[in-house]
Amino acid sequence: MQKRKEKGLSQEQLSEQIGFSKNHLSSIERGKYTPTTKFLFEICNTLGETPDYYLLGRIETNSDDFLDIIKSLPSESQHILKQLLEYYVQLI
Repeated sequence: MQKRKEKGLSQEQLSEQIGFSKNHLSSIERGKYTPTTKFLFEICNTLGETPDYYLLGRIETNSDDFLDIIKSLPSESQHILKQLLEYYVQLI
């Protein structure tokens, strides 16, 4: 919500740009629903920033720190993250 407001966008304007309903966007902003990967990527592409900014509230700028986080994940979680990243790269 903060990034949307910084960009001067209403929920209606942003929802039109990302292709989701205003009600869906509102529910996610209020924490009622967890955003899907597609929703998250649309937000990132429209408002900028990275997925971790919206999911964790911060931006990871040090790639070594990022790799350490990935390495600390269980093997199955690393595999899921790899698939998500591959999907994201295809969208770009």
